Amino acid sequence: MSDKLAVLTVILITGACLPAYAEEGPEEYCSAVIELYREGDIDAALEEAKWCVESLEQLALKQQLDGFSEQVDGWTRGEIKQHKTMGMSTIETSYTKDEKTIEVNLTTGAAGGMGALAAISQLGMQVGEKVRIQRRTALVNATGSKVEILVTLNNAGMLNFSSTSTDKDTVISFAKAFPINAIDR
Repeated sequence: MSDKLAVLTVILITGACLPAYAEEGPEEYCSAVIELYREGDIDAALEEAKWCVESLEQLALKQQLDGFSEQVDGWTRGEIKQHKTMGMSTIETSYTKDEKTIEVNLTTGAAGGMGALAAISQLGMQVGEKVRIQRRTALVNATGSKVEILVTLNNAGMLNFSSTSTDKDTVISFAKAFPINAIDR
């Protein structure tokens, strides 16, 4: 493979993993779908439908990002990292207080529900306890110095709280104070 072809391949592959950012809002894209469909231009309607969905997903992601409060019960949020691939979105951050850290990971999207089921079944095979956190089912697993809480969201996503620097009761208390309703749409 030539160097130019290799560079082009890398650009195409990495570009395919990057999220698209819509220049217009969902109203323009979504209303164009119906108009193009009525005109009989199915291919163009399909393309606009893809942009309609993408722009709605971007709005939903922004709402979820806004739900990660800078402060939760005296804990301070760190940098937020987000990833989106193959229909699945992941948002990660950590909260610190008194030199202790709690990691927070949100997984949603096409694979979010399957990831949630896999995580629950994996935890179910381990020793843990089932609890309710903000009217949602959660599984708590404390093994050695690691505490992990998996909360099943109403939107078929999974919210994971974990820490190796603090105890189970502190992580549960944090999870109960976390603004889950703001991100569980």
